[in-house]
Amino acid sequence: MTRWRLTVVALAGATLAGCQGNADFSDVAPKTITLSAEEYQPDIMTIDRLVFDEKPFGFERRQELAAKLQTLARRIREKMDSQFLELESLELKRLAEMAKGLDPDSPRAPLQNQWMRIRSNLFDDRAWFARSAADLEPIPTPVRAVSPRSY
Repeated sequence: MTRWRLTVVALAGATLAGCQGNADFSDVAPKTITLSAEEYQPDIMTIDRLVFDEKPFGFERRQELAAKLQTLARRIREKMDSQFLELESLELKRLAEMAKGLDPDSPRAPLQNQWMRIRSNLFDDRAWFARSAADLEPIPTPVRAVSPRSY
């Protein structure tokens, strides 16, 4: 019994000694690529509205969000051959699946936080990025043409 404890303590000590916290993974980490936010602005703004708008999160909205995320995932993956962009594309696809399966009454914060994390990984921060419903530009109401009165 004592030998067993001594072996466990020695193994734990060796494991902890190897975890110094100064490991450098920069050689194996994919090279980060920052894409032009302006090139993807319509897509980003549409996704922002779908993610942050306070309106009900019904089936159609979840499906539209999933489709927009899938489209963005394809666009960034086609940009260039990059392990980083491939990983981010997979993150967007995972978020699309999360959006599809989201219960309409569940909290939106996890979805919003994941979107903001992925968005900040891919693009330089822009003032027009939404971070909440308060940041969304109002949707312009269509102006009805008024016909002149005939007298």
